[in-house]
Amino acid sequence: MLPVLPIPPADPTSLQYGNYTSTIILNRIFKLILGMLPSLQNAAASQASRLKFLSQWQAAYTDAMSQIHTFVKGDGKAFSGTDDAAATARDDMNRYNSQLLTTLQNRQSVVGDDAKALQSNVSQSNDAVNQQSNLGTAIIQEMSSLLSAIYR
Repeated sequence: MLPVLPIPPADPTSLQYGNYTSTIILNRIFKLILGMLPSLQNAAASQASRLKFLSQWQAAYTDAMSQIHTFVKGDGKAFSGTDDAAATARDDMNRYNSQLLTTLQNRQSVVGDDAKALQSNVSQSNDAVNQQSNLGTAIIQEMSSLLSAIYR
């Protein structure tokens, strides 16, 4: 029968059985980061698409406002006559157009405020993607350093 030899204490820097939990943790964290990056990128892309939509919506309001006429006496357009009926109709139409212009400006302002808030969210999402990407890069560099130290 062979004598039983005592097991020497494990070197804490060794990757012997039971001493590799640090590397497993790094691998798990890296895997989680890789899983989170596409989700963050998709969220940023969706926000950017919505921002494009809001910009087009603002442009549509601008186009609509540019088509609102102001009626002036003697300009050759409708209601340009010099009699009292034409003046009253012209004033009524100008008042209506003024109210319409104010309404469109207010609505454009609301869309603009939404766009500004969304732009802030897009920036935050892009920052989050960059932070996670940098964290992943740092973990890869750390694992590379560990592997280099092991194989020296």
